[in-house]
Amino acid sequence: MAQVRGTFPGLYDNVDKAVEVILRSSLKELQPIFPEYFNMRTSDRKFERVITVTPFGDVPEKGEGEIYALDLIKPAHSKDFTHLEFGLGFEHTETSAEDDSFEQISRAATWLAFSARYVQEKYAADVLNNGFGSETTPDGQPLFDAAHVLAGGGTAKNELTNAADLSIDSLSDALRDMQTETKIESGQLVAPITGLVLVVPPAVEFLAHRVVNSTGLPGSADNDTNPVKALRNIKIVVNPRLSDTDAWFLLSASKAMHGLTSYVRVPVKPVAPATDPFTGNRIVKVRFRQSWGAWMWQGTFASPGA
Repeated sequence: MAQVRGTFPGLYDNVDKAVEVILRSSLKELQPIFPEYFNMRTSDRKFERVITVTPFGDVPEKGEGEIYALDLIKPAHSKDFTHLEFGLGFEHTETSAEDDSFEQISRAATWLAFSARYVQEKYAADVLNNGFGSETTPDGQPLFDAAHVLAGGGTAKNELTNAADLSIDSLSDALRDMQTETKIESGQLVAPITGLVLVVPPAVEFLAHRVVNSTGLPGSADNDTNPVKALRNIKIVVNPRLSDTDAWFLLSASKAMHGLTSYVRVPVKPVAPATDPFTGNRIVKVRFRQSWGAWMWQGTFASPGA
């Protein structure tokens, strides 16, 4: 459907008016959120396949003069990141452009780009929103699960045994579990993660600040120190696109230590404008191709709330 003057009376240039666009004159676009904790990678393929591996097991004892035991590096699990394609256009008549004295139509590409960036954020947030169900890791389990299957045998978890709202106790439990349950595919523990990002919805923002940054033990009249503040470095990121108002997510502050990844096949960009040869209508389009997901569960932990 083409933009005509009748669908936007503000395009008439013979009427006294003041056209104000909220996004431009009063409110500002949200700052990018997901690149703060997603690994951002480019892609030149239709899809990207990631493969995890099982490294060597424990080195066994060997008697003097005895032969060495031999081991192999084995493939573990794989997952495909299939890029989604997005596109939106805006068509307007020659007349509406001529009478666009407030230059709203000339900003069509700007509004399209804003819509594209908003969609990027929503899809990225859904990796966490769906992390207890449909968003899976290469082992076939949900991103946040109590029984991730290790290729070398056994299981590990990255969610609380008993789901709980954010508190000093539940956060302490999560930090303890991250230290004892973050294992590679051979079942071996890795170094504890001390720098973290706590991603929360707005409903939990101020509680998160008290839990993480209070010098004293939160919610206690005792003079105890807050061990979370003393022993961990946690940055709080508030994401208003999280759908569960009491869910919370812990991610390694080092992106290299977790698998949340977005592959950009084609960045957000305007398509060359086209003109309909029959009507003279001008068509402006924007498109991009991108994928989001998690290629490993290690380095993440979460609770859906109570």
